[in-house]
Amino acid sequence: MTPAPRALPRRTVLAVSGTAVLAAAAACSAASTTAESAVSAASSAASSVKDEVTAAASSARSAASSAVSSVKEQVSSAVAADPTTAQPTPSATAPSGTPLASVASVESAKSVVVGEDQNAVLLASSNGTIVAHTAVCTHQGCVIAASGACPCHGSKYDVQTGAVIAAANGNPPGSQQPLAEVSVTVFDGQVYKV
Repeated sequence: MTPAPRALPRRTVLAVSGTAVLAAAAACSAASTTAESAVSAASSAASSVKDEVTAAASSARSAASSAVSSVKEQVSSAVAADPTTAQPTPSATAPSGTPLASVASVESAKSVVVGEDQNAVLLASSNGTIVAHTAVCTHQGCVIAASGACPCHGSKYDVQTGAVIAAANGNPPGSQQPLAEVSVTVFDGQVYKV
């Protein structure tokens, strides 16, 4: 048989209840401290992750900047190595002497004769470049016209190659030799004799 429950005095019940309340309060206090500790740890971890992300972004920016600088240097080197794309540098000096003509004037006229007598030069535009030959006829030394025709005896020359197209009119043998090439260079839109 089971003994009948014994009735406890009210004071005992209140004491036991108070102890239970105190125990519950202590548990809540411990849980609050643990929660605060967990929040503090999470905040510290978030700050650490933020610092790492900031450092990684800074490192990436630095690497990108370095890569851009490297590409700029390579492009500058490539442009300097390819004279068709390179522009004259300010430190480059113009060839000595007076320019013979501007590139624009030669290209617009297709061919021009500059200079006088035995120093005359025939300049012609050929496939985007400037070619030059002596403008002195190989037949009897007359200065030819920009068209390549000799006014003295009618010899005719190709203005781009200097080759003889036709000998003298009625005065054989006429021109048999092509016009001699003349070395020229282009600088800053001007043609110079080398």
